[in-house]
This record gives sequence, structure tokens and C-alpha cells, in this order.
Amino acid sequence: MKNPSSLCHAAALGLLLCAATAQAHDAWIEPSSAGFTVVFGHDGKLETALASKVLKAQAVDAAGQALPLRLEGLKVALDGRPSQLLLHYDNGFWSRTPQGSRSGPKNEVPGALGASHALKYGKTLLAWDAQATRPQGLPVEIVPQATQAPAAGSRLPVQVLWDGQPLAGAVLSWHEGAQEKDTQADAQGRASVPVVQGRQMVSASARRPLPNDPRADTLSVSSALVFEAR
Repeated sequence: MKNPSSLCHAAALGLLLCAATAQAHDAWIEPSSAGFTVVFGHDGKLETALASKVLKAQAVDAAGQALPLRLEGLKVALDGRPSQLLLHYDNGFWSRTPQGSRSGPKNEVPGALGASHALKYGKTLLAWDAQATRPQGLPVEIVPQATQAPAAGSRLPVQVLWDGQPLAGAVLSWHEGAQEKDTQADAQGRASVPVVQGRQMVSASARRPLPNDPRADTLSVSSALVFEAR
């Protein structure tokens, strides 16, 4: 994963926030008629997801209870009626070299100028119920603030959290057709995003330094919120 080209700025708790650009990747659980699958991609295009990078998948019902879930490679098999699907995905270490980005920690990549450790989180809303506005415990999470399912053409208020605390100044991005848009959250991590008809993804990205890690200089995190609007 290449470093975002947008300028980062200092924020609370020593975090560095960056716009989720076309270079930022996301991972989430995608529903389909064939079931649920872990997917990975960016800029509206899917790439190859690896089962070995899936740290954890979870399913929550309308009452907030965890549902039994089994990972079969990239396939997610579960019992019950899920309200939300949650994903933790470790995309590994990526080093920056004069020749470009290379997979691997900086202490193992010859000539590395720096490196990041990329973690991805995803939340897929399957129903707009009481759980939609409740944090589900992802390390970085976009939490909708609307109790009713948003209609196409409206705006959805959200709050971005890091370890359960508001992520001040967070930058959220989404696509409108082929064009990427972004907005910045306020001091409480709150912002609103436009709602389009059909499937929609909103992504938040954050970075913080790793001063004592020989493998990487920064922790690079992205968190996706996926839902359908009518």
C-alpha cells in the first residue's frame, strides 16, 4: 500500500489523520446471494483478499448478541439473522523504497526508506436497527448517528471513534460515481456524508507513529462502513 499523498496533520493523542485517497485500501464482509465473503479493494475495484490476513470476523444480531460464525477461507458461514458483520484484517507491513512500495517490514527490505503496518476494519450493516448507532468495538470505527435508515438524497450523520474515543478531525471519504469525495469531522469526530441509492461505502483513515518498532514507522488504519440505501 502506498502512502497517501495528502498532507497529514497532528491530532489528539498523537494521531496523524490522512484523507482516504484512491491509494487507501479497505477490507469488509460483502453479502451476496451466495452468502458472505471477505473482500479487499480500493477505488471501487476489488483485489485479491488473503484468508491468512483475516484476524477475526464477527456477526451481531438485532439484540447485540454475537452469533456463531465460522470462517472457511474467505467465506463466512453463520447461524441466525445478522444485523452487522465486523471484520479485522491485517494487511501486513509495506516498505517505501526508491523503486516504490514493497511488501515487508523495513528491517527486512533492502534500501527501505520507511514502512507502515496496515490494519483494516470493516462494518457491514445488514439491518438498520438499534445496533446501527451503537459502537461495536472496532479499534477504529464509523458509527452512524441516525436511528432510521437514511434515504437516498439525504445526509447521514456519523461519528468516528479510535478505541472508543472521538477521533477529532477525522477525514472520511466516499465515491459519487467515479469521483472520490471527502469531508472532515469536527472535534468530536462528527461529520455527515451524502447518501446515494444502492450500496454505499464510507471510509475513514488514520495513522499514528510507531517510534520503537524496527519493522515500521507508522501504524496505518482504515475503517469502512458499508450499507444499502433506498
